[in-house]
Amino acid sequence: MGRGKGWLDRKLADAKFRKGFEEELQKLAIVEQLAHLRQEAGLTQAQVAKRTGTTASAISRYEDADYDRYELRTLQEIVRACGGRLGISLKSGTKSHRAA
Repeated sequence: MGRGKGWLDRKLADAKFRKGFEEELQKLAIVEQLAHLRQEAGLTQAQVAKRTGTTASAISRYEDADYDRYELRTLQEIVRACGGRLGISLKSGTKSHRAA
């Protein structure tokens, strides 16, 4: 017996909803990865802030899922301060391009 489409499947069929949903997923991925990288490095937000020349509240904002004003340069500085490397992936249709 087949199951019908679920609520999310029906909502994702709407292009406007899908776009917003995908943007929120991207923000959550950034937040999760930044916090994980910092914690793996054994650093507090204050320590990362000191290494990047900013404040702990600025680092906290970058780890907040409601924040949406990420700047590439700041992301790079935070990631480097945690001993990581930032990679960006751009996708178009079925092809994907990765910038190191």
